Amino acid sequence: MDQEIILLLRKYVNDNCNAMELERVRQIIASGNNDAEWEAVLLEETLTEDTGSSDTPNFRQSEVLNRINRSIKPVKRLAFPRWSLSAAAAILIMLSAGYLFFSNRSPISNDQPLLSVSSSAGLQKKITLADGTEVTLNSLSTLHYKDIFNGAKREVYLEGEAFFSVVHDAQHPFIVHTQRLNVQVLGTSFNVSAYTHDRKTTVSVATGKVGVNVSKSSRANMLLPGDKLSYNADNQIQTDRINPDDVLGWQKGILIFHQESIRDIAPVLERYYGVHVYFGKNNNPGKQVTAAFKQKTLPQVMVILSQTAGFTYQLTNNEIHID
Repeated sequence: MDQEIILLLRKYVNDNCNAMELERVRQIIASGNNDAEWEAVLLEETLTEDTGSSDTPNFRQSEVLNRINRSIKPVKRLAFPRWSLSAAAAILIMLSAGYLFFSNRSPISNDQPLLSVSSSAGLQKKITLADGTEVTLNSLSTLHYKDIFNGAKREVYLEGEAFFSVVHDAQHPFIVHTQRLNVQVLGTSFNVSAYTHDRKTTVSVATGKVGVNVSKSSRANMLLPGDKLSYNADNQIQTDRINPDDVLGWQKGILIFHQESIRDIAPVLERYYGVHVYFGKNNNPGKQVTAAFKQKTLPQVMVILSQTAGFTYQLTNNEIHID
């Protein structure tokens, strides 16, 4: 086993990593090649905790073990003579850090008592869920959810874009299902953009740790604050670094684009300004754009975008024609 990695994982479990070390941990998680090191740190965490009575109130040993077995990829089974509540909490922290898998990715079934809330064009809508989680829906978005979370997981279904501020509950993971991606957290704040007709589905993290997996895959991608994951129509995953404050941009009326082509920007302009964007026969999307627009008119935005990305356009009434 790699002792250097073990030392780093120990620091991570104890929340003592700096920014460079966090990035290294993220790379280790993404590689999936260090199960032995993770297992060693898990063992250390459980044995160094107070091994008080297993009859601790509100602690169910079998339930925690089952949750661990369901949530992490198979590893060698560990046998511990006694478990404490704090030891179980350490394991659950590890799950949130690197081994979140989404075993239940079933679509909405007809027998689920789901409620729905939608936002109109150009408007935002806020809702507070039964667990206290706050959700802000962007324009033309719909959230399906249960009036009461009474199962092992807190699950919602999103069409469009929303910012989630999730109340922490280590015993009940919070899962956002979209058409292409599933997002799982224990308690954090993040943004999901999953419009049906957009070329990309994105997840951006403001605070905490977020696990993301593609609907057709069991592999988890772990994101930290400032991470943005994009999944495009060609089944390609890309992770970029952004300013965590930018995740809140659209809620403040700020349009923020990070290394995006005009074809990816066009749907945002359509929803925000209520226009239709048409592309000519030229398939060249131009250069990628990084820009932020606060309280800019559509003509002002188009001038800047066209000069930055290198395309020509015509703006007539509620239509934009891009050559």
